[in-house]
Amino acid sequence: MRGVEMKYRIFYLLLGLIFLTMTVLAFAHEKTGWIAPESAKKMKNPIKPTKDSIQKGKEINEKKCALCHGDKGDGKGSASAGLNPKPTNFEGSHGESMTDGEHFWKITTGRGPMPSYEKILTTEERWHVINYINTLSKHP
Repeated sequence: MRGVEMKYRIFYLLLGLIFLTMTVLAFAHEKTGWIAPESAKKMKNPIKPTKDSIQKGKEINEKKCALCHGDKGDGKGSASAGLNPKPTNFEGSHGESMTDGEHFWKITTGRGPMPSYEKILTTEERWHVINYINTLSKHP
């Protein structure tokens, strides 16, 4: 009987360690941040935020981004509930803390549940999306 008890103790100990490890990794992922390299931060948007550009960006956003980021860019799209990390909320002051280059880099590279849009959207389309996103926030 002692051998069986020992096996159960080891099993539950290992199960607990696995759960603890997964929990720590989930929180670590959430806290690491998603920081663009300095070269990306300095990139300037080559497309002026004209009415036409903003409209193109809005249309692309509706087709490619709103499912997760929401129609209003609030990060509460219909697919956002189960995502980790949560989609970015572009409303309010979010735009104040990121340059256009940082947005471009993040859209291009992707992370976690957000795919890379490097091969999905053209360079020009990504810049149009950024011009649209900037209308949702207090962008400098």
